[in-house]
Amino acid sequence: MKVIIVDHLSYQNHLKDISFTIQSGEIVGLIGPKNSGKTTILKILSGLLKPSSGFVSVLDYDPFLKTADFLKQISFLFNTVKPLLNNLTPIEVLEITKEVYGLTMRDFNKSLNDLTKYIADPVLLDSLIYRPKIVILDEQNNYLNQIYEYNSKNQATVIIAEEKIDDLVGLVRRVIVVDEGRQIFDGPIDEIIEKFAKEKLIKIKLSEEINTKDVEEVGTVKKYVFPYLYLSAPRSVAAFAAAELLQKLPVTNLNIEELPIDEIINNMKK
Repeated sequence: MKVIIVDHLSYQNHLKDISFTIQSGEIVGLIGPKNSGKTTILKILSGLLKPSSGFVSVLDYDPFLKTADFLKQISFLFNTVKPLLNNLTPIEVLEITKEVYGLTMRDFNKSLNDLTKYIADPVLLDSLIYRPKIVILDEQNNYLNQIYEYNSKNQATVIIAEEKIDDLVGLVRRVIVVDEGRQIFDGPIDEIIEKFAKEKLIKIKLSEEINTKDVEEVGTVKKYVFPYLYLSAPRSVAAFAAAELLQKLPVTNLNIEELPIDEIINNMKK
């Protein structure tokens, strides 16, 4: 069942002709660089912004009308999420949420007992205590594991906006990619990785300066500003390349990551 429908959505100069649908219980990644339009889409889905044109339906509601029945079924965690109310304990805040959302004591206690088995963060707990059917996260990667668990136990529909594809690998099957307010991809995350992220990025912190010519056979040097060195290597040999770099260089720290989203998008446009 389609619980989110977006059809030819536009918003001022920030979005143009965005269209997608999301099924009940689906976890979808929304990725793109900064100022790509991700947050604007999420604000429209949650009712904080009214689209300039196009059709938007969430759980058969017009989000911008902000009806009580709609608001009781959606949770939006974004990067400027408010701290818990000052001078109140977490349980006091939860009790306020209980009253706001009209939870019975039985439902409140059951949710609290179930959620605290895998959620310790009071802000996230407060955002899920009323068991929303739609959960929207904007750059909240510290909550991803808990939200995945919440989805599996409650069949909630989840949209996760991120700048880095690394955070979504192994978590979502489908991603929507936006760039400069336009939708440029909607499909399996595996397709993006196989077609447009054939390399991985190796980030190194060095204790001594080096000659980059010494590592050109191992990978492609993307950037070197001591003490940081960035190389790319084919996915199939990235781990071997990293091991060789550890032997060759005075490394104090090394990470293997997916390519930055802007580089992936450039590959998609070629």
